[in-house]
Amino acid sequence: MREANGILDFFWVEKYRPRSFEEILGQPVVKIQLRRIVDTKNLPNLLFFGPPGTGKSSAAEVVARELFGDVWEGNFTEINASDIFEQGRKYLEASRSLARFYDKRKGVLDNFKLIMNRLAGIAPLAAPYRILFINDAESLTLDAQQALRRIIERYNRTCKFILATARPSQIIVPIRSRCLPLHFTQLPADMMVDFLRRISTKEGHALSYECSRSIVGLSEGSLRTALTLLQLVTEGNSSEAHPLDLSMLAECVHPKGVSELLQLALQNDAPKARHVLDRLLLETGLSGGEIIAQMRIQARNMSLTEEALAELLVLLGNAEYALLDALNERIQLEALIYEIASSVPTIG
Repeated sequence: MREANGILDFFWVEKYRPRSFEEILGQPVVKIQLRRIVDTKNLPNLLFFGPPGTGKSSAAEVVARELFGDVWEGNFTEINASDIFEQGRKYLEASRSLARFYDKRKGVLDNFKLIMNRLAGIAPLAAPYRILFINDAESLTLDAQQALRRIIERYNRTCKFILATARPSQIIVPIRSRCLPLHFTQLPADMMVDFLRRISTKEGHALSYECSRSIVGLSEGSLRTALTLLQLVTEGNSSEAHPLDLSMLAECVHPKGVSELLQLALQNDAPKARHVLDRLLLETGLSGGEIIAQMRIQARNMSLTEEALAELLVLLGNAEYALLDALNERIQLEALIYEIASSVPTIG
């Protein structure tokens, strides 16, 4: 495990982020393949796919460290597609790394093309190529993926692309055919338990086997979520405050209530939906924007017809826009519940 300095010491997810293949938990087949690639220094475009929190982002960073050594940070750029295409202009204007490329006269898609061309066109630093890592690649629209395919072809000699996704079927065939696919599997529960207990001991806390199993269960296989929960539980329970409620913490980190809210709205059960909404706003502490962002993610994973999904995404987009000038988030979100119930066709 690595020790971080400065503010990153506070966040265990960053403090214990792998710096080498040996530190990546599990994924033996992927690590063998990546080691071979690094040894040849002939990096193809890669497609990492698998459940959230299984090490895709960490593996991409380790590849860059192994290939570029001390200059890896100058040759590695990470882009989160969901931030760009779900938050749009608001995110691009606020992003410290992307704002310098942002053109407010252009739409989100045109800005994406501009950003990708600028980043891919940056000359590598003391290396034959640089790496552009696109996380949550399933959030790229069809037009964005078509544009990305052309950019991959144009800069193939000096820029290598690594895409990460939990849903590879959402990536168009022309991109998939240009990438070597690597499957990240769900981490075994016992492996995650052992890891959490080692970290807890390293941080000076005693974590029972039962508690660690509970954390792993609530994290739904995501090591990132499990480590966040571990930090919240151990640090919270070491204070004079009452022991922290594990299920409430899990709701903050991985808000299942948002899925419940969306299901109730689709079922036209407004009273129960309002109750869940109050819990998310008042007890969990999510903002209106966070709730809508999570609803958008949940919507894409539901069994909805294309017509229903399209209508739902339009309503979510309108509600998100309305929140920008809203004085009361709850009123806007309650209105959204009724609009979903009355406008979105029945689940298919």
